[in-house]
Amino acid sequence: MHIAWNFNLYPVLVRDSASKVFIPTRGQLDEKSLTSFDNQTVIVTGAGYGIGRGIATHFAKKGASVAIFDVDEITSKETEKIVVDAGGKARAYRTDVSDYDNVSESVSRVRKELGPVDILVNNAGIRYVRKVLEIPNEEWNRTIAINLTGMFYMVKAVVPMMQEKGRGKIVNIASVSGMVGQNGRAAYGASKGGIIQFTRSLAVELGPEINVNAVAPGFVPGTGMMKEIDKDSRSSSWMVANTPAKRPGTPEDVAAAVAFLSSDEASFIAGVTLPVDGGFTASKYLVEGKF
Repeated sequence: MHIAWNFNLYPVLVRDSASKVFIPTRGQLDEKSLTSFDNQTVIVTGAGYGIGRGIATHFAKKGASVAIFDVDEITSKETEKIVVDAGGKARAYRTDVSDYDNVSESVSRVRKELGPVDILVNNAGIRYVRKVLEIPNEEWNRTIAINLTGMFYMVKAVVPMMQEKGRGKIVNIASVSGMVGQNGRAAYGASKGGIIQFTRSLAVELGPEINVNAVAPGFVPGTGMMKEIDKDSRSSSWMVANTPAKRPGTPEDVAAAVAFLSSDEASFIAGVTLPVDGGFTASKYLVEGKF
């Protein structure tokens, strides 16, 4: 590989014939190539509502064929309708990510109906807020099964397809709760912290052909995961006040970050967890220990 400098723009990376790594050239780094996902198949888990729905619709707007995975058939069909009515291409698949046979079957159907998977977004998750000694064993096990083991099952089912193609993108949805300690988040935080480490391990093991990163959303109201905060105006106000951006996040904020990490523009980013939290994890609450 050599670098050809264009002083009006930026260095042009030229593909090394001895390397398997895809290195975009200047001609390929135009606006469309960075923002379009034409002719690509994307699976988004937990896409029936909230952040998952935002990610699914974002990819569809940019030309992707989107497979909507969710255990709730009604909400997944609603997401499908939203995408199709807007002129996009999507299909809903009722999928329980904690059931490997169900995952494997759904992924096989996607391959037949939409084509081999180019991008996997692991978003499915649940959250309970409870002190650690009050967590029922079943609740702990269910949290880990869906949030972490379900991600493992999706990777096992999808990665062989990506390896056949010689390239792929995986973006895992973690949380700021996996980056800092929070009251009542022992099970949820453990599962999300596991996702962050799982992401690093996958990046090392599957690269360079398959690029793996994670996004850690902060306070995004109306997603179901934040229902106890949504109901408490004081908690919502506190969260916003302690966020440098001074506003809550939106599913679109998270979707934009996921799309960037799924693009060729992010080809030199691997194993990273990107907080999409308005600066919340950088704020003074960490020092004062108020949360």
